[in-house]
Amino acid sequence: MKPVQKAYLGAVVVLFLAAIPAFAHAFDLTYDLRVLIFLILLLLNSNHQVRVGRDIFSINFPLLFPILAFYGPAWGMILAALGLVAKDELADPKIIFLFNRASMGLAAGASGAVFLWLGGVDSLVSALLAAAITYSAVNLGLFWGAKLLAGQNEGAFSSIWESVKTILPSFALAALFYYAYEFLDVFGVIGGYYVFVTIRSGALFGHLETNYRISLIKSILRAVYAKDQDLMQHLENVAHYSKKLAKRCGYPRWKLQLLDEASYFHDIGKLEISDLILKKPGRLTNDEYDEMKSHPEKGMRFLQEIPLPDTHRELVQNIALYHHERFDGGGYPHGLRGEEIPLEARIVAVADTWEAMTGTRNYREPMTTSEAIAELRRIKGTQLDPSLVDIFIDIVEKDYSLQSHPARPRVAAGMEENPKKGVY
Repeated sequence: MKPVQKAYLGAVVVLFLAAIPAFAHAFDLTYDLRVLIFLILLLLNSNHQVRVGRDIFSINFPLLFPILAFYGPAWGMILAALGLVAKDELADPKIIFLFNRASMGLAAGASGAVFLWLGGVDSLVSALLAAAITYSAVNLGLFWGAKLLAGQNEGAFSSIWESVKTILPSFALAALFYYAYEFLDVFGVIGGYYVFVTIRSGALFGHLETNYRISLIKSILRAVYAKDQDLMQHLENVAHYSKKLAKRCGYPRWKLQLLDEASYFHDIGKLEISDLILKKPGRLTNDEYDEMKSHPEKGMRFLQEIPLPDTHRELVQNIALYHHERFDGGGYPHGLRGEEIPLEARIVAVADTWEAMTGTRNYREPMTTSEAIAELRRIKGTQLDPSLVDIFIDIVEKDYSLQSHPARPRVAAGMEENPKKGVY
């Protein structure tokens, strides 16, 4: 770090420390328990941003504004400095960390002072808009001061433009939080923040949109697999068994429907595998075996092109990528072991294995239910999660009578044939 840059950062920190007593003297700094609640909300929010299309903006100012309006600029600058701390900032050098705290505090203090100077609540619209502009301008100005002194002047215009685009949404959200606090006290802010987080996380509208997208892709899969009734029945059964097992093993209930839909995609990578390999009745050659083993990663790449929220994307991709991992670490593509394998992938692996053993194929006969249960017991702890196998066997024994079916060759717990190991 250049000496001039370090001096600049230090000067901003000193300015902030000097501003605290000056603001405390000029504005009221009476303690109120609700200030602590605002601090907690700021800390909870400090690592999140709002995405609107391709643009992002922070909700920091909207949460700060009720503090500035009802408790004054002094409290605003203190809470901004203490509450707007992102986790990754903790690894920064001390001088940069302190500079960030100081710049946040100075921006909040200046914003609150401008708000009061322009009439405060008596001129709410114009004063609030000016406060939002001031907060953004001070933050950006102090940041780019440090960047320019470091000789890093690229991207200044784009940063200014991005900040300008966030002012109106910040202004609108700040007004909402202001009125929530005015009419419902701190409970209104907590409730408003909860609604905001729900929408932002996708637990409400995002969840509905995600289910719509997945259902649409599921319908497309039905069309793609329409010429292979056995394969479509396999997908239906795996989804059915996966959901039943997930209900019994403590999987989060709010994810059950998504798990049911996502399990349809566990073999989506096989769309890129030749039918000559998929439907080959005999043993696979080494090259064919390697090609078959590539389908989890092919499915992962396919799913990466689907626009899904991060939480939902992780679940769907975990199933597609890891459902052929083995509990003993001998699976593919990454050789994960035990609980390193995501729970949803372990669930689908059990359902996939069961359905492959008991389902009808055009090149082999199914196992009887009793034979398949015996095979599950044999491979639990090696191929499959033993605790999940025990739960699944209990489900099967309660839901199905042990009626006899024609026996089929005992190939591997439902996996495709491997010329070296016999099955995989």
